[in-house]
Amino acid sequence: MTPLRTAVAVVGAGAAGLAAARSLHERGVDFLLLEARDRAGGRAYTLASQHGEPVELGAEFIHGEAASTRQLMRAIDEPVAPVGGHRFRVERGHLEPAPDRWDVIERVLHRVDLRGPDTSVAAFLDALPPGELSAPEREDVSAMLEGFDAALLDDASIIGIAKEWRSGVNDTAHRPLHGYAPVIDFLARVAGDRLHLRTRVTRIAWSPGHVRIEAVSEGKALQIDAHAAIVTLPIGALQHETDLFDPPLPARKRAAIDAIAMGPVVKVALEFRTPFWEDVEGGRYRDASFFQAPHGSLRTLWTRVPDRQPLLYGWAGGGAVLRLRSRDADPVHAALQTVATLFPRVDVLAELHKTYYHDWQADPFARGAYSFLRVGAADARERLAEPVDETLFFAGEATSSDDAGTVAGAFDSGYQSSRRIAR
Repeated sequence: MTPLRTAVAVVGAGAAGLAAARSLHERGVDFLLLEARDRAGGRAYTLASQHGEPVELGAEFIHGEAASTRQLMRAIDEPVAPVGGHRFRVERGHLEPAPDRWDVIERVLHRVDLRGPDTSVAAFLDALPPGELSAPEREDVSAMLEGFDAALLDDASIIGIAKEWRSGVNDTAHRPLHGYAPVIDFLARVAGDRLHLRTRVTRIAWSPGHVRIEAVSEGKALQIDAHAAIVTLPIGALQHETDLFDPPLPARKRAAIDAIAMGPVVKVALEFRTPFWEDVEGGRYRDASFFQAPHGSLRTLWTRVPDRQPLLYGWAGGGAVLRLRSRDADPVHAALQTVATLFPRVDVLAELHKTYYHDWQADPFARGAYSFLRVGAADARERLAEPVDETLFFAGEATSSDDAGTVAGAFDSGYQSSRRIAR
């Protein structure tokens, strides 16, 4: 077993772990960054299209103010583009402008008493007064909450969802024009040779002021002794790795982990030979950003407008993923079926160049896309973020009270944990 020593061991080189490593580096604190995958970035996962354009199978957008993300983009001179364009949906067999449901969602969520008893999103919607929502509005609100929060509506806390939407994090959306890869690459270069890829942590033994990590790195046993550890594993991985910590985590911490759920997401990218939808019906959809097929197996598609690329993204989140699985539907085939439904006069398969696909719940290092609060979770994110004996620190989007589920939330949590250690 190869022994190593460092001041801080950072477990996981996703956005939170990379941010923590950068902050430790800037403060002159020695660290090692351990990542089980063969790449950095975690749930930020960028591939390249035939033209070298980014294909985002994970994180894609910048939600709300996201000051930490924007600061990083400026630091490496990477442009950010607003998500604009028009939305269309299939109505009576034809694409029509989609109704704006944002005001409906806001109206409904402002009925939530944040200090009252919690319940599930589904139960809350069921209990609304007659006439509050029409059947189509109820369907759209449910679909949008599933889609944005990757939530299972029978399990998700209505108070948690309402707090998130009232925070304004969903009010604006931008995207890195060249994807998240330049940011991830920059942070990985900062970590340098202290980043150990293909290194899976199997045990974290700890006592106040000391951590011993056992790992397997490229088939070889590795042991790291440190004064502290920053654990940035996704909540799904923390729930799965029940024997990772020795001794086990305190009951308060374990309860916080169990009170947070990991939302399932399937994401498909369809790369075509041309952006054919821009020419259909005399260019009617040239500036389209989102297409919806409410009764499709995979009901939501989007473009990269204003970046005009021959890419369509297909998305299913939360309960929509479970419904896909219940029908044994192949997500790529479902996405292609949806495109064919949207554009029945186009030979979609003839236009198709390549497909990309990732099921985040099936990913063994993530076990979901991003987190949502279960009913009664209350301050679970804050409890998850609390260090244990100033020795075990926790970071990641699931620990963020303000920007959960976002890259910015992950960045901020990494910075915060490293600042506390340095102090």
